[in-house]
Amino acid sequence: MSEVEKRQNKKMQEKQREYQDFTFLANIMFKTLGYDFLDSARPSWQKALLRCYFFVCIASSSYEALFVALECLQVESVAGSPSKIMRRALHFFYMLSAAVKFVTLIIYRKRLRALILSLKELYPADESLRREYEVNRYYLPRSTRYVLYSYYLIMAVMAIGPLLQSFMMYFLKGHFPFLRTFPTQLCFSSDTPLGYAVAYFMDFTYSQFVVNVSVGADLWMMCVSSQICMHFGYLAKKLAAYLPSREREREDCEFLASLVQKHQLILRLHKEVNQMFGILLASNLFTTASLLCCIGFYTVVEGRNEEGMSYMIIFAVVSAQFYMVSSYGQRLIDLSSSISMAAYSQYWYDGSIRYKKDLLLIMARAQRPVEISAKGIIIISLDTFKILMTITYRFFAAMRQTVGK
Repeated sequence: MSEVEKRQNKKMQEKQREYQDFTFLANIMFKTLGYDFLDSARPSWQKALLRCYFFVCIASSSYEALFVALECLQVESVAGSPSKIMRRALHFFYMLSAAVKFVTLIIYRKRLRALILSLKELYPADESLRREYEVNRYYLPRSTRYVLYSYYLIMAVMAIGPLLQSFMMYFLKGHFPFLRTFPTQLCFSSDTPLGYAVAYFMDFTYSQFVVNVSVGADLWMMCVSSQICMHFGYLAKKLAAYLPSREREREDCEFLASLVQKHQLILRLHKEVNQMFGILLASNLFTTASLLCCIGFYTVVEGRNEEGMSYMIIFAVVSAQFYMVSSYGQRLIDLSSSISMAAYSQYWYDGSIRYKKDLLLIMARAQRPVEISAKGIIIISLDTFKILMTITYRFFAAMRQTVGK
């Protein structure tokens, strides 16, 4: 048996994923904040606990975000220190990105839930149909999952690291330095045991909120986009494999009619995705570019020390995060256009005149690819990612030349 046949047999034996597998990571990001997008059935006391923790996260995040904004307004405290300016700008843009995503998702939460349920109803029900749809092909790739796990691990280490470092210094040198995740000055002293415990808890919930919202919003976009891509891919596959015949004109036209109905339904669902995530991803492009510029510049200023290297790792992971989002936007464009290619590559010349005319209408519509865009201005695709990295490099080079590094 050849290697190709072995791979095909392995694919056939592989269990096809269920719909819950696609939504799990996105939902767990918000569920760990106390907010369940899918409103899963659970005892009332668990719902009460989740709701309480959610309000604690909101209160902590709002409180710390206020002091972050106030620090950014204190120009005299950072005058003459480019590294402090970039550090505060980095903190501000990271907070801004999470805030924009959170507000957008809360505004559209009912529509997002309805969209998720609609896609669940369209998901193939049995194993054989899932194989026909090739559902595993549209699940998060292993490389994407590794990037997400790495991102979350790095952020967790940065959140807990100062606390561990403080305890190590206490046991080794007998002095507790009260190190915190964020050096933001709050309205109370964090140099006492009680004040430090409260401040660190607020730092932890704030960092959890920022990271989970930032990653979770992108995961929801990738989740619903992958489902729409799956249906586009299935329609293209069905159309390409269909064999028309002049003797079966009515049957052929009924096939095209059913395909067009499914195509129109998927286009309506895509329109919902675009309305919910278009503006969000456009603002995400701006904040990500700002983040990358700040991280790159801050790393150069700090040099090859421990903090500089940690920010360099964050630079790579943030870039990879936006690349994942852009790749899903590109996949939507490619798979929606593949229907037109499938119509051309089938044996359309064996069909009737009416069949050919109907097929031309499908080809004409499929040649206009669907995309995620902010009112048609910024289209999320791999070209957008290239533009982002170009802007980041140019800003980085200009700032590096300005400070003489």
